[in-house]
Amino acid sequence: MNARKLLKENLTIYITYLLLKKLWYMSLYNDRDFFIKKYKKTYGVNPNLEDPKTFYEKLIWSMLNHRNELYIKCSDKFDVREYVKMKVGDEYLIKYYAVYNNIGEIELNKLPDSFALKATHASGWNLICANKRKLNFRKTLRLLKFWLSHNYYEFDREWPYNYMPKRVICEEYIGAKDGTVPIDYKFFCFNGEPKIIELHMDRYTNHTCFIYDTEWNLINETNSYFEHYLAKDFQKPGNLDQMMDVARKLSRDFEHVRIDLYNIGGKIYFGEMTFFCGGGVDYFSCIKFNQVVGSWFNLPKANINSHKMKLENV
Repeated sequence: MNARKLLKENLTIYITYLLLKKLWYMSLYNDRDFFIKKYKKTYGVNPNLEDPKTFYEKLIWSMLNHRNELYIKCSDKFDVREYVKMKVGDEYLIKYYAVYNNIGEIELNKLPDSFALKATHASGWNLICANKRKLNFRKTLRLLKFWLSHNYYEFDREWPYNYMPKRVICEEYIGAKDGTVPIDYKFFCFNGEPKIIELHMDRYTNHTCFIYDTEWNLINETNSYFEHYLAKDFQKPGNLDQMMDVARKLSRDFEHVRIDLYNIGGKIYFGEMTFFCGGGVDYFSCIKFNQVVGSWFNLPKANINSHKMKLENV
């Protein structure tokens, strides 16, 4: 068991760790310094934010200089459903059972035998339950209470999370009976066009990642955080063109967004939209590949000084 998984197994230690980390970073760093520190830790140098070239230099620049209220709607795991329905139709949406605003609304014993719980206002705050009989209800409610009590922006500084209501959505479980989650297809889109596809497997066990171009050629040496090399390639999905079309339609309004999709027996499901993947720095540590991806990213106009958010900090 790796250190990250071991940490999450002990809920008290995990929550204490997150809170201490948040307190440390919030007291020492503003947003700009926070991202500069993360970038330097990965690449060994400070990012060039005056003339950004790499993908992550441009992501950091965008986070610090541009605001678009549609980012908030599309990053929220419940509100994005309306956007998906408008752009591609609700047949791509995973069924949901309930949305909770506070811990008192959650009745785990009334949920189906399998389900997925996700904090709508955060990234990675997910709980997958393939068999409710094996679920520790007390521990689960404590975790959900933690989610509903904290502003995720304070943990990773991605500004859209600072304007979202704190909620938990309960969705249909679409993984295998043994608890294996489906392959996650992540389409990196630029100006409405997919450029690369990441395959993420075994998210909660032995997380691995493989990267393909849109012609389904394997791309090696990207130094992705989860990257592993294959003896043979995964088979190209028979409906890849349809998946690409969904990604195009969902990404058309943005200079860059990552569209996450699932493909279960030929049925395509929407996962999420991500504007600042990896928290801004830690996906592609290979500078050469980072520069290639950065060349596709046409930065939006800076509007941080003129744009006033209509939503209040919640």
